[in-house]
Amino acid sequence: MCGFFGIFSPNILNFDKIKLESLTNLLNHRGPDNTGYFTDRNISLGFKRLSIIDLKNANQPLESLNKRYVIVFNGEIYNYKDLRRHLVSKNIKLKYNSDTEVLLEGISHYGLDFIKKMNGMFAIALYDKKENSIFLFRDRLGIKPLFYHYDGNKIIFSSEIKPLIYSNLIKREINYNALSSYLSFRHNYGVGNYIKDIENVEPGEYLKISLTGITKYTYWEYPFENEKFSQSEKKILENCDDLLNEVTSEHMVSDVPVGSLLSGGLDSSLLTVLMSKHSDQQIKTFSASFDKSDYDENKYALTVANKINSKHTNIKLTYQEYENNLESIINHTQSPLSIPHEIALNTLFKEINSHSKVVISGEGADEMFGGYGRVQSAGFDFEKIELIKKYFPKILHKKMFNLFGSSEEFNWSRYTNQKDHFFDVYKWFNRDEKLGYFNKEIKEELNNDEVVNSFWTNEFEKQKGFNNKDKMIFLFQKFHLRCLLHRLDVHSMAHGVEARVPFCDHRIIEFMNRVPYNLKFKWKNTLNNLQGLFNNSFENSESKDISKYLLRKIGTKYLPNEIAYKKKLGFPVPLDHWLGGPFLKFAKEILLDHKTTSRFIFDKNKVEELLNNKENLNYDFWGKKIWLLLNVELWQRNVIDRKQ
Repeated sequence: MCGFFGIFSPNILNFDKIKLESLTNLLNHRGPDNTGYFTDRNISLGFKRLSIIDLKNANQPLESLNKRYVIVFNGEIYNYKDLRRHLVSKNIKLKYNSDTEVLLEGISHYGLDFIKKMNGMFAIALYDKKENSIFLFRDRLGIKPLFYHYDGNKIIFSSEIKPLIYSNLIKREINYNALSSYLSFRHNYGVGNYIKDIENVEPGEYLKISLTGITKYTYWEYPFENEKFSQSEKKILENCDDLLNEVTSEHMVSDVPVGSLLSGGLDSSLLTVLMSKHSDQQIKTFSASFDKSDYDENKYALTVANKINSKHTNIKLTYQEYENNLESIINHTQSPLSIPHEIALNTLFKEINSHSKVVISGEGADEMFGGYGRVQSAGFDFEKIELIKKYFPKILHKKMFNLFGSSEEFNWSRYTNQKDHFFDVYKWFNRDEKLGYFNKEIKEELNNDEVVNSFWTNEFEKQKGFNNKDKMIFLFQKFHLRCLLHRLDVHSMAHGVEARVPFCDHRIIEFMNRVPYNLKFKWKNTLNNLQGLFNNSFENSESKDISKYLLRKIGTKYLPNEIAYKKKLGFPVPLDHWLGGPFLKFAKEILLDHKTTSRFIFDKNKVEELLNNKENLNYDFWGKKIWLLLNVELWQRNVIDRKQ
């Protein structure tokens, strides 16, 4: 696991060596074990290595045996030993025992399609000296990040945003469509980065940059499967169990010990037990909690830790630590944070750094198996909406909607399509409320949220004709997971720790998208099924139905029932509780400060009204709204305002 920065032009480049070193050094935290550079007339590459496999050899940039290619690679290839044996059987002389060399020589001998043989997470820059071109690859689900800016002549690229910004080769111009998406969904889905000139290599994509310009290719796409498995529940359960064991075992490959992020929930607990099953060493486990009992799952983490006899470490975060670290962590990430618990996650990885270089984490289980009942099962609500519209006269719609689950918050009468319904159940700010916070000029630029709306309209159009219930799960896999993976990478690598995510293996998603919906969300019994007809997904979730049914069934084989069937807590932060005290004072000092209000981005009166009038919303949503606005301002102070 590592970090890299590079700049390439098919024309003569001659990039300043001192500048290359200073920009690469901004990634020191990602790779404290070794630094390497490669330069010629067309390219400059800088690399920071965190040594996990073949600790003493295969430093990067690495040149192919035939001298044609140079590679920098951030990630891990879990099946590299099998691929290496294959290459050796073809009389390819390998110098090292590293996944980097296997990747490089595999491409060198078999071409770019070799990328499809790899099981792993990766961001890759591959320089082809013969063709005077460069290729940028990103893994299938986007576990590893890769940012770039292309100006038509040259491309700069990096594992993190900061070197691109500090290169002074781009303008620090705010992308308000990204901010609009952020306020709705806490992430900039499909509308570009927060700074206009920065782009991402997309999951499952690679770019080629040469004299003819830039070309994008898709080598893997998220699988939407209408055709489901026809086997029995028992057989699907057995096959899924086998696959989870296979993938977890692969993710244990390492020349250093592998630990576990153990929250005490189903996902991390199951992975931790499977890790123990496939390891002959004592596992180190790590968790974080807050100093409020309702937000602490450590007792469940200890249950699992004791079961496998792991060496367990828990950190407890206070409000004061949260406030003290918020701005510095935003400065590190160079973007608004997506999830309130990122402060705790960053602090936890700081502690893990002194114990372990590699940990396994449970991201992806909710997206693959159906863990977000309030949103992912909302396709059932939309099916009811469509049936009522189809079979009942319009004069009866409102009465029927109310009978079958419509509410004041989710008024089914206003939904003309599934996208609008999705917006309502997924959002943090709803669209009209959000647009009301922007000042007039920015609101006009957003044009009624046209860019954000068009992106999601297009995504729903791609799934036209598919099952409404499966669509909601699929969209969470394709998009919601991105913000979770980004925050995991940026905070783990901030402290030189590699985080691996077995549930995000492409074989898991390809399997799970053929599993019938009723093995993801299953009614508890016939009565609950009947009652569920007259409720919405928010009322049914984990009350009338069982979320992640298949994973919970597997969990009962390895875990106590109290963990296998425990309701989802999801590492929440007690924002509303803190906003009853000093955090509200802190938020007011920032959001009502002259520096903030003089930007004329947000309507000061609207912000002041939000701060002074507590909204009685579930899941700390009043606090979350304030937290989002706070992030936007602190991001501007640390990225837009700062000139090196």
